[in-house]
Amino acid sequence: MVSPVDRRRRRTVDGMTLSELMVVIAGVAILMAILLPSLAMFRESARKVQCANNISRLGKAFAAYDLSQAQLPGWRNVLETYTSAHTTRKGNPKEEIACVSWTVMLMPYLDEREISEWYTSFTTARVADNAMAKRVNLLICPVMARWMTSPSPLCYFGNGGSGGMSLDGFNRQYLGDGVLADAAGNLPSMPWFTHWGGHKEYPGARYALSDIAEGDGTSNTMLLAERTGPVAPTDVSWADNPLPPVNNADTSVKTMHVVLHTRGIHPGYGAPGGGKSLHATMNTWMKTRGDNGLRYPSSRHEGGFMTVFCDGHVRFVANSLDEWVYTQILTSDSRHVSMRVALFQQKPLPDGTLIPYLFDDRDLDGQ
Repeated sequence: MVSPVDRRRRRTVDGMTLSELMVVIAGVAILMAILLPSLAMFRESARKVQCANNISRLGKAFAAYDLSQAQLPGWRNVLETYTSAHTTRKGNPKEEIACVSWTVMLMPYLDEREISEWYTSFTTARVADNAMAKRVNLLICPVMARWMTSPSPLCYFGNGGSGGMSLDGFNRQYLGDGVLADAAGNLPSMPWFTHWGGHKEYPGARYALSDIAEGDGTSNTMLLAERTGPVAPTDVSWADNPLPPVNNADTSVKTMHVVLHTRGIHPGYGAPGGGKSLHATMNTWMKTRGDNGLRYPSSRHEGGFMTVFCDGHVRFVANSLDEWVYTQILTSDSRHVSMRVALFQQKPLPDGTLIPYLFDDRDLDGQ
């Protein structure tokens, strides 16, 4: 006969009671509830760090290009061999050409020489060996890795200013509006350029970091930003051939690989700090005019988007950034800007007088 003492001893040795098991399960559940949010935060933090590292390396590649070429690449560039092979003739003098983005021009400085050589030595016989489909991890925010549908995704976009949509009295681009100009231009008198309807002819142009240093300063001018928010397209490829801009239209914004000056603000719209946030305006444009919303930076990071400035420093900018401030960090030389951008940088007094609005670091953090 087994005594009560032996029965308790055997129970302790052989296993747990149901109530003890329930206590253990409850304890594990509590630990999971505590740890899972922390693990999610850790993963997001790690992804943000990797994103910052990516955009920092891109900034260094731009600096290396500028040091080598004494100028920055354009957001749209003629690359002779590739461009000549892709010219589509539509009757004299109209010809359409395939320009390449700043992404292609930067490939030698990203240790992607195979891609660069594919473009620079392009022949139709090499079409099967398509470097345009190659995935370049440095161009992909890790948060977006599972969302992008293009085989060669692009998550970072250059500061295009007004993108060649605003021209001066001599039909030249306002280089002070941004950082990356249209280096191809729009001149039908040249053998491979199309005169696009609705837009004036203008020559290609490029800017250099030294020009920005003498203007608003490299530490005050944004070079690159993410454009990967929930409303942004997921099929953008670094290999997309950028289309030329058309005045007062945004049909080409998706392929331009740039962010641009806002179209939703004007004097009297709202004082700095009291106007719409960049994020709110972007969402409004996406709902009403589609491609207009692609002018703005965005990301799937919590609360903001990653940027790198022309001096190489990386900054996480809040979604609450005021539109007025956004226009100023795009501007590279306030002395040489289009009238539209000049007005963006003013704030109205009660009597209607416009005065320059000066921002500081607190504006970039949305404070």
